[in-house]
Amino acid sequence: MHHCLRLLPSRIPLGPNSKAPFRLSQTIRLFSIYQSRRLRSDSELPELFLERANGIHERIPEDDLYRYTRHRWLFNEPRELTKRYLKFNLRQLIDVAVNVSNGARYCTKVVKCLEGLHNKAFLLTMDNGAEVVAKLPNPNAGPARYTTASEVATRQLLRDHFNIPTPRILAWSWDVANSPVEAEYILEEKTAGVRLGCVWHQWPRETKLKLVEQVVDMENKLTSTAFPKHGCLYRKEDLRSLAGDLQGLEYESGADEVLERFAIGPLTSSELWKDTRSDMGLDRGPWNNPSEYAQALSRNEISWVKAHARPRMNYYRSASDPELPEDGLHLLTQYMKVAPLLVPSPNDEAASSNVLWHPDLHLDNVFVDPLTHTITDIIDWQSACVAPVFYQSHIPRMFRHPGPVQEGWDVPERPDNFDTLSAEDQEKITTDHESQIIHKYYEALVYKRAPRHWAVLEQKTIPIVRKPAWLVTGVWENRDLFFLRQSLLSLVNLWEDLFQLPCPIAFTHKEIELHAEEETNMDGIGQVLTLFRDQGVLPVDGMVDPKDYEVAVENSRKFKQVFLGTAENDKERELYSKLWPYQDTEDSVV
Repeated sequence: MHHCLRLLPSRIPLGPNSKAPFRLSQTIRLFSIYQSRRLRSDSELPELFLERANGIHERIPEDDLYRYTRHRWLFNEPRELTKRYLKFNLRQLIDVAVNVSNGARYCTKVVKCLEGLHNKAFLLTMDNGAEVVAKLPNPNAGPARYTTASEVATRQLLRDHFNIPTPRILAWSWDVANSPVEAEYILEEKTAGVRLGCVWHQWPRETKLKLVEQVVDMENKLTSTAFPKHGCLYRKEDLRSLAGDLQGLEYESGADEVLERFAIGPLTSSELWKDTRSDMGLDRGPWNNPSEYAQALSRNEISWVKAHARPRMNYYRSASDPELPEDGLHLLTQYMKVAPLLVPSPNDEAASSNVLWHPDLHLDNVFVDPLTHTITDIIDWQSACVAPVFYQSHIPRMFRHPGPVQEGWDVPERPDNFDTLSAEDQEKITTDHESQIIHKYYEALVYKRAPRHWAVLEQKTIPIVRKPAWLVTGVWENRDLFFLRQSLLSLVNLWEDLFQLPCPIAFTHKEIELHAEEETNMDGIGQVLTLFRDQGVLPVDGMVDPKDYEVAVENSRKFKQVFLGTAENDKERELYSKLWPYQDTEDSVV
């Protein structure tokens, strides 16, 4: 029997670092939530608000809860908005939230939190002051059933086994067919503390370095438990309902009762499930070893290209000859020849170890106590997976210096003539200097406190070797053939330094020539985009604040004419018109 709603005990007072005792979730059928705790009347909704970037709450109509309203797009806007539109039963969601709020009778206020690109989050305030956060995945977040079930399991394991702080889950449902909310959801406690991004730039260096220490210690905890397979985490009962047979998926461990409750199942990455892929029998894991994974990705993509790819124009490559599915298949075949080697060395136990990892730590998904500067919660574990450290290891975005970083352990220093520079130049150098110090300090701490992670992070060739595998899934749809080819060309050029075997692939002179021409065109457009970004004229990703939309549209029209004016002849002008990035992409076949 499928569960329509799962509740965890809500009467236990918990601090941000407390661990809730795990119990099997209660099964509550549809009509059990229609008891005494309801809306004030069937027709009356609580006050509805939208949180703006400045923290101000603005009244909105109900339909704005379901639509994406934080940005507008200068190209492909209908498609982007559709991917983020989610209709659900608001009244039923409120009923569930009231039921998990101890002592509450009804909801007085719903605030649509500052929107992310893949989820909707709402803060529900009750008549007794209790606050509950509701999180619902947008259609572009991946397979909502699997994504929701896996996130619940991941966060329970983080709290109960690793003692890593993340908001306690109060209720959830991944089974839309039996849920009155009519959408997958997670109800959770409000995060403790404030977003790190709100205070990071005001903190002195010493305080920042202490925060780096906390993150490194957290990551070291994650490397302490190795799992037998590569995939996403699920509660056993959920995975059995979602995927059927559990044989071969379970994590066997007689030493840890917590781990015994969980299993490893398929990845929830949206790239493996979106659109036409959802009905295909693709290999989404779990996998026993990195070689299985690296080759499965290419087999999946070959199957999709054969079934769905159609000829199209790629004006970076040619103004007259279409890009053919055969081009993609040829490149994927090249990848398949090297895939068995793009894995950790058989003798590298640390790199081969399957560990759980946060998919993208940044300043807005870490919460801290503003007084003690300690981490109170870490959020955004959606789509986190168990994978070899070979694929997981990297410097978190919030500590990563955007430019070159000096080699060795020497502390970066300011230039000797710093005091003679202008105030503006001093500020730029100081900002850059601080960023480098944070980056280097993170590396030093991993070396000192997290030896298993350091054993992988210090291998500078790993990012080159693993990059093709990161690009394979969705390579045709994402128009990433250039980048996959570029990553394979890099491998060929460095092959003798990386491997002790003859290189199994080669590129013809014509292929290299076409690639170089494509690179020249892409670099040219990249320079234009960088110029626009630096001057604040147009956003690189085409996303703008709704209030700036009309101005951005006019800027796009005006600067397109400037860009076309740089063409030397009519043929080049036509090509530049096709290459202009701020226009709807052509997906039609030729």
